Amino acid sequence: MQIKTKTFQISPKELRGIIAVDYYKRMKFIFISLLILTLINIVLAVIQQRFDWWLIYLVGLIAYFLSVPLWLRLQGRTSALNFQSRYCEIDENFFTICFEDGSLTKMRYEHFMKVVKKGEYYFLYITKAQFHYLPVAAFESEKDIHRFDLFLEGKQLIKLW
Repeated sequence: MQIKTKTFQISPKELRGIIAVDYYKRMKFIFISLLILTLINIVLAVIQQRFDWWLIYLVGLIAYFLSVPLWLRLQGRTSALNFQSRYCEIDENFFTICFEDGSLTKMRYEHFMKVVKKGEYYFLYITKAQFHYLPVAAFESEKDIHRFDLFLEGKQLIKLW
């Protein structure tokens, strides 16, 4: 199997959006828990007809967690390589990222913890929080996408069903 993608590039704004969506999905349980605690606190405050300081604390905590992705400053902290044009070469042994400046990143599939396909993107996780981004639109054809999906499933990195 030999797959070569089209050239693609990501802007800091797009990467920030992708990271924000991932952050909100990871924090979903905490948001729901804080919301339930806040609602219980509101109901108890109304029933007892008194003001509860915990309500301010919980609302502040929710506002803090919701605003965290807005603070991301990617350009100064993220390598300039992440924003260069690149393409990927995929074969049975290696996943290779070729950048426009001529540099390469060559990885074995054993280096990936898991791969998640979310609509328009593949996230190839190296650690729980660090991933390589691969847009589905970068593939030449549907056949290449299907072959890549089946290959990842064979390597037990992704579950298609």
